[in-house]
Amino acid sequence: MVGINEIIRPKIKEIPYNHLGVTAINSANKLTHKCTWICHNNTKYCKANHVKFLKSHFYITDKLYFGVINLLGSTGNYGLANIVFLVVLIPISIWYFLSQSLNMYIKIKKIKNK
Repeated sequence: MVGINEIIRPKIKEIPYNHLGVTAINSANKLTHKCTWICHNNTKYCKANHVKFLKSHFYITDKLYFGVINLLGSTGNYGLANIVFLVVLIPISIWYFLSQSLNMYIKIKKIKNK
């Protein structure tokens, strides 16, 4: 993912978004044809301009989306919690349970072949 982002970076024409000394790849411009940091900072704008298929399901997705944001914010350090849970713990958990599932599948297959 990092490699793809860095390949795309030179093709982006807008001025990059800068927050607390960190420069992002995307801008914060309000663009109707693609998501930018304005979507992160203003969910209503994103929902109005970019969401196509989930409009009839906002009553479900909003609870999940804002619930996760509020949960991460309640830790006292939203940025760190975001990285720990969404970038590290959840992907590692998915990898672990997938590998356990494959191991069980292999064991079941061996037992069936005996």
